[in-house]
Amino acid sequence: MSNVVPILAAMLALAAAAVRLPRWSAPESRPFTVGIALLALWAILRTPAVNRSANELTLPGGHFESLPGLAADVALVAAGGLIGVAVADAWGRPVLKKAFYVGLIVVEATLLLTYDPTNPTDRTLDTHLWILAIAGIVGNAAVLVAALLSYRDVPERFRLPLGLFIAGGVAGLVLAVIRVATLVRPAGAQIEAWAPVVSIPIFAFSIGSLIASARMRQLPDREPASR
Repeated sequence: MSNVVPILAAMLALAAAAVRLPRWSAPESRPFTVGIALLALWAILRTPAVNRSANELTLPGGHFESLPGLAADVALVAAGGLIGVAVADAWGRPVLKKAFYVGLIVVEATLLLTYDPTNPTDRTLDTHLWILAIAGIVGNAAVLVAALLSYRDVPERFRLPLGLFIAGGVAGLVLAVIRVATLVRPAGAQIEAWAPVVSIPIFAFSIGSLIASARMRQLPDREPASR
């Protein structure tokens, strides 16, 4: 199950990204498309069997031992930031859109600057987990608020996809809070396999995107395109 769920989430996310490719010429559609594809990349890299194989392919002697994990973390943060950009853009909030871009750059830079491939330590690992947890809380909360506030403004046919995006934001926020709780109390109950549970918001975002894409194709040419 720990391998099957994230692989299914990755396949669904890749399908959602693929059906959005015909709209690639529209700049406002690109952040969400890339974000969904990055969620698929995270799910693949964090699938236990794939992660073990990827670690075995890294350089010997402990060098770059956690490189696949770093790539997955960078992809996850980028996905969250770009989905936030797409939601802020659809809501018509350029300031929030810029804030997502700035936050994305800052968090990604912090992840890379705190990564020591030649001497990985528990302190480095904890730092990365805290960065991901805090970024998850802030990013998912912002996406959730923006989606909720824009819910009445979107056409009725797109409210179901937006509702699924809201569900994805709620799930992501809950998981980020749980992550903080496990970091604060390392001796308490822990989640043994994060990949299957983090796949929950990926399913929500992917299904929402697939429904939105299907309903986009049903729109008359004269109607304005949705994100």
